[in-house]
Order: sequence, then structure tokens, then C-alpha cells
Amino acid sequence: MQSRETFIEVAGGRIWSEIIYTETSKHRPALICLHGGPGSNHNKLKYSLSGLAKFFPIIFYDQLGGGKSYVQEGNPANNHLWNVQRFTDELASLIQFYNLEQFNLFGSSWGSSLAIEYWLGNYNPKPQRLVLGSPLISTKRWEQDSTLLKQQLPAEIYSILVECEQHNQTSSQKYKDAMEQFYNRHVLRKPELNATQLDFLARNPTFINNDVYQNMWGSNEFYSTGQLANYERFADLQHISIPTLFIGGEHDEARPETLALYQQQVKDSQLVTIAGASHCGYFEATPAYSKALQEFLWVE
Repeated sequence: MQSRETFIEVAGGRIWSEIIYTETSKHRPALICLHGGPGSNHNKLKYSLSGLAKFFPIIFYDQLGGGKSYVQEGNPANNHLWNVQRFTDELASLIQFYNLEQFNLFGSSWGSSLAIEYWLGNYNPKPQRLVLGSPLISTKRWEQDSTLLKQQLPAEIYSILVECEQHNQTSSQKYKDAMEQFYNRHVLRKPELNATQLDFLARNPTFINNDVYQNMWGSNEFYSTGQLANYERFADLQHISIPTLFIGGEHDEARPETLALYQQQVKDSQLVTIAGASHCGYFEATPAYSKALQEFLWVE
């Protein structure tokens, strides 16, 4: 494996990026990986998927405000940077930097929103294939799924969540503890991870830039109060005219039933559900997830 790290100038600062490839794969269409969040980083994606670089180059990057990327100094009022258009323009800057003529996009969660925005927007060149992993396509449907899954929690946990939300106590410890129960079922199933995975998480603790996350989404996974509160691209799925893979976990907060509905809107598309996995299926069940991506993307 060979790799090259770089920083790319974008509006508001610089984003960190890395391309991984082999001598055999380097001339094939690259796969750009768009992490979720917003405000998170590439760490779990790289840990899980970098092995696919033997089939095609893989490009990871940290969106502005997250991970190794950084905001321009002397610019304390950054809220104007946290919007869908700027993040999509940022992706276009990365594609231009690498001078890509042929490439594929893989988005995880919010990263899928960016992949769709790039496809629908006035950007060129266009990707050849899309992979939409546990995608945020409709905030309304996301919140409906969250509500349904919350109701399936143990009664005492659900009661705590409802009570704290009704009384504006979502910053309390008991609310955070109850949320952890949801996360362990539907976001990242930590109780089922092996020692190697747990060690990676311990050495690479999840860090979310709350300024970005709250401006774009809100205070937690369940409902949006930020700029994505009215995000809606369901009707636009019919305009996707390239091969598209929808992929998610059996226990995903982006429910398999919802992904099936999305998949039905895209003419040339497939749906893969990873057994036993949740929202971070690429990390929880890497072999199965990688196999699905390889089979979909590696076109001789």
C-alpha cells in the first residue's frame, strides 16, 4: 500500500486528506469516502475500509471543522461556514485538487447527503457510482425512525428520554445515560465489538465538533434543530441516473424499511442490509460491508 497525505485549501480553512492505493489499483476510479457527523472525522472509515485500496484508490478526508482539518485563524465567527452548500463546494474542491475524471462517492450518514447534493448540483465531473450508507435523505423520515426505535427501548429508558425532552433536561446525566442505551443498539453496538475494535476506539476517541454539529443538526440524533431540520431529498432520488448502492445495518437508526423505500426511487440501484450491524456497520461488520462495496464498485 502507498499513501499520500495533504491539506487542501477550501473556503474558511484547510481540509486534511489522504489517498491510499497500490501500483495495481492506482489507475482505477478512486472512491471518495464522506464521513458522517457533521463535525466528525474519517477515523473509523479508514480503519474499516482502507484495505479496499488494493482494488481501487481510496480518498479519505476530514470535513472542515472536524478531525485534522482546521478553520482559518483570525475568523472567530464561523457559523456562516456550517451550511450544506459550503460543504458540497468543499467536496468539489477536493475532486478538483486530485484532478479526478473518473471516481465514485461513498457517503456515510450525513456524508450521503453530501454525495446526493454533489450529484444533484451544478458540479462536474460527475461520479460514476454512488454508495449511500445509512443515509440522511429526509430529516422528517429520520425523526420518524428515531421515534419508532425509541419507543422500542425498555419502558423505563423510554420514559426518561420523553420526560427529559419535555422538561428541557437533555443535558442531564440521566438523559445522556438513556441515550447511550439507544446508541448501543442503533448507532454503534459497543457491547458486541471485539477487543481489537474496542482498543481502536480507546486510542481514537470519538470527537465531534459541537459547534458544527449543533449548527447543522442539533443536540442529539433524535431530532434536528439546526440547518438540516427541513432537509428533504426524497423526491429528488428519482433524478439519480447512475448505479447506486443503498447499504445499512439490520439495527440501524436509518431503518432497513426506510432504506428499502429510498432504493425503490432509484431505477438502477441495489440494497444491502448488513446482518447484526447498526449505523456504523462498516466498523462493526467490516468483512461483510467491504465485500458489498467491492462487489458493487470493482467493475473490470
